[in-house]
Amino acid sequence: MHTHHAEPATTPVVSSFTEWDPLEEVVVGRLAGGVFPSWQDSMLATMPDEGIRAFKESGGRPFPAEHLAAADAELDTLAATLQGRGIKVVRPDDVDYGRAFSSPQWQSPGGMSGGMPRDLLIVVGDTIVEAPMSWRCRTHEVDAFRGLIKSYFQRGGGWLAAPRPQLSDELFDGDFNPETEQGYAISEFEPVFDAADFMRFGHDIIVQRSHVTNEFGINWMRRALGPEFRIHEIPVDDPHAMHIDASIVPLAPGKLLVHPERYVPHPLFKDWEILEAPKPVLPATWPMYFCSAWLSMNVLSLDERTVVVERQEEPMIEALTAWGFECVPVDFRHVYSFGGSFHCATLDVRRQGSGGRYLD
Repeated sequence: MHTHHAEPATTPVVSSFTEWDPLEEVVVGRLAGGVFPSWQDSMLATMPDEGIRAFKESGGRPFPAEHLAAADAELDTLAATLQGRGIKVVRPDDVDYGRAFSSPQWQSPGGMSGGMPRDLLIVVGDTIVEAPMSWRCRTHEVDAFRGLIKSYFQRGGGWLAAPRPQLSDELFDGDFNPETEQGYAISEFEPVFDAADFMRFGHDIIVQRSHVTNEFGINWMRRALGPEFRIHEIPVDDPHAMHIDASIVPLAPGKLLVHPERYVPHPLFKDWEILEAPKPVLPATWPMYFCSAWLSMNVLSLDERTVVVERQEEPMIEALTAWGFECVPVDFRHVYSFGGSFHCATLDVRRQGSGGRYLD
């Protein structure tokens, strides 16, 4: 007679509900092959002058080789640091982003890079969601991560891709007024969002409307995820809004790191301890094509006590240490120049924990 033993419960391959549960597996981006994004008018609302100039003059051309190599070395160091802590690290495929492509309605001289997986992918529970991005040059950026996504899917992970946007001119007919800095660069023509405008708190997710994320996109996400997840749209005082992860960063249940100017107090966080991020120390002369120096806030939580922080951001390290966190310092300034820091450059595929509710 055969006795059947119950199979041991297997850990899900993809499972991540919060920004702070203990990290077990992560994608770390790669900048090799990256090129300057190609200019489109909707970028005007979000980019520093330096970036506007670079995108207009150099769209589709390779990033400066020396700077790129230094940034890729920092990404490799981050990967090694995480591996040294027992976290599984996977990397995207190398892609040549310098190839032109087009749709029936527009053309782009090239792509961008595979350095910022958080912009285009978000893990919600057991599912990897692919964002419908509004920058034309980023249309095929997910290709660098497709091999990984297919592999996760074949091993049982969920895979949800938003409808592919047409990105025709109607989408960029927003109501943004550069004089008053009011309104948004994109319209409600079709659903678009960047994954980095969402932030996960278990079965609650917060999102900001931005120059890359419209109401249509937020509503698509709401319906696609279903009633198990509540999506709360919250106001952020940022006329250049693009990606919430340098404005509001939850580090542990009840602990929220916020941008001192952009954060608008919200009843969802009435019982949370709020820490205003100290001013970043990045020199004004540092080349920044995409973002502000407030990337200092764009930290990566390894668990609810441990945070990866840019090594030279000493005021941030001091503030977080005083707040009870262990900081893991890693050099990342060269990566900053290409549009993100630790949170942007990673995708947390698996964390311990099973969701829960952390917001009222």
